[in-house]
Amino acid sequence: MKARRWILLLLALATAGACPWNNELREYLSAHFWLPFAKHSASFEHPNVQRMDAPYAGMTATQGGSPLARLRAAYQQLQPFDDYVPPPRPILKVEPLRQAVAAARADRGLTARDKEEVDLIEAKIEMRGGECGQPALLQSAKQRFQAFLRTARTPEFGSEARGWLARTHYLLGDQTAAGKIYLDELNRPGSNLSRETLLNSLQMNYGYDGGEELVEHLDEYFDTPEHAAFAIQLATNPRGSRQRYSGRFERPRDHSEIYRRIQALLASHKALLQSDNGANTLALLSMRTALRMGDPAAARAIDRSIPAAAAIRAAPDFLWMSASAHFLSREYAAAEKPLLALFRSPRASEDQRAAAAYALCGVYEKTRNVAGQLRYALWLHATARDGAHISIARTLADLSIYWASSGWDLGLILENEAPLSALQSFVAQNPNWPDIRLVKYGLAVRLAREDHYRESAAVYESIQANRRAQRMRKLAALNEAAHDPGLSAEARLEARYEFAAYLAANPVRLYFNDTLWEGMQRYALHAAQESRMTGAERQALVEGERKLRDSQEEGWRAYLILKEVARDAGPAPLRTRAARLALSCLRGINTERFGREAEIASANKEMLSWLARRW
Repeated sequence: MKARRWILLLLALATAGACPWNNELREYLSAHFWLPFAKHSASFEHPNVQRMDAPYAGMTATQGGSPLARLRAAYQQLQPFDDYVPPPRPILKVEPLRQAVAAARADRGLTARDKEEVDLIEAKIEMRGGECGQPALLQSAKQRFQAFLRTARTPEFGSEARGWLARTHYLLGDQTAAGKIYLDELNRPGSNLSRETLLNSLQMNYGYDGGEELVEHLDEYFDTPEHAAFAIQLATNPRGSRQRYSGRFERPRDHSEIYRRIQALLASHKALLQSDNGANTLALLSMRTALRMGDPAAARAIDRSIPAAAAIRAAPDFLWMSASAHFLSREYAAAEKPLLALFRSPRASEDQRAAAAYALCGVYEKTRNVAGQLRYALWLHATARDGAHISIARTLADLSIYWASSGWDLGLILENEAPLSALQSFVAQNPNWPDIRLVKYGLAVRLAREDHYRESAAVYESIQANRRAQRMRKLAALNEAAHDPGLSAEARLEARYEFAAYLAANPVRLYFNDTLWEGMQRYALHAAQESRMTGAERQALVEGERKLRDSQEEGWRAYLILKEVARDAGPAPLRTRAARLALSCLRGINTERFGREAEIASANKEMLSWLARRW
């Protein structure tokens, strides 16, 4: 049976949808959730950078039989660059290409632009030779590119040469020199390197956080504010225990030492980072480093030091870190304002708005604002349902900003955590809220569990859940008959039996909320293992989850009624019928989901013993 259950679970996960299944719940209680936003290569590009699109040296169409045309033709015969082909690569025969370069250079009819093209092709040939089996040529290529850039006058060739020089640094293992060139070229107006090429190159060079090499050379990035901000933000990208480390550069090991170095560098380069180009950079980087080090108090101090009218206070990064510093310091109410500002900010990405919404769920959970919690949980639900672009497919560590796409937070608010009166108030005050139907359906389920069947039916009818409404009206009639004081004792017992029989005949169609769980509810009910709450908070959740399991299980509720009927029926045939049906109910309960295994086993024995008696 265990093997079969695992197979069914795997099949369910495989078909759960385009996004990976996950069981995150109350992620706002994890310190990792509140880390600064992760940065990737595209985070550092300036908007609206105008680029050119000119052919690279040697790549124009070859016409005629001039030495330059022959050189171009020979260069174009080389295999294209492919970083996905692992070394070693076939050795490139450089000498024939060098001869073509010499022949082209000897042509007295070359223009100044043509001469620059020949020089650049020669440097590229050296680099290709170094990459393809002759690494000693890489140093020669680097020197040629550097010499070319000192004299080049053709803008597109200068831009291309900078790109190939960065490529050569990368091949030589010099992450720092390569990365600076790529970053500068990304934001250089008139660059002849495409945005996609530069972003891919930065990603190849640095991976997710630059690894150990970036940390070792941090001080070399403090030549410009842009380089310093890039290096610090990449080095402080958040990491999670589930993150897979891959790429050319590995994750640094000693985090405390890294952050001490970062703090020292920030302190010693205040003038650089507070210059015109680095305005507000120091505050952002210092807050980021403090939060990454687990020091929210230091981040709060930086927050307080910034004037209320400062433009930096509207930046999404700042708003998130300000809220993080307050929440991690248990100043939950103070985290609300920056999160609301982030959620409403036109500068925030969809990912960042989702993070703000989920964080507000956490703030309102701590401040006992059920209505606020519901509003933002419903917004997340509607956003996911409508297919808005939120990067839930990426891992938690890659994204850092995260919301639990399982939707279990909303499910537990509706099922258990929100008082029934709070749901009623929310429905009354927000009749047109997006996905209000989900709240109304949850309210109707909760009313049924409390035996308010006619009220439940009315709510179901208001949202056209007519089958559920009919069942509620049937239950209402059966329940009223079971408690009708005008009936004889025997008739009331028979009515109670009929009520229980109806429960037994309708598993998961009366008290279970079928709009929320998709077969995954039991994975969300793990309050007993929740270590991120106070003892009192955890105990309240444990008790609430137990009540939820009991109240939604039709078989268990039917058994409890049938047990009383069998007890009170004496030797009448009703006793036997009730005991038999009670036994059937017990055997139909999924104990893996419901629990109470010992009690069910004991009840089974009791019902069997009653059936064995002769009256």
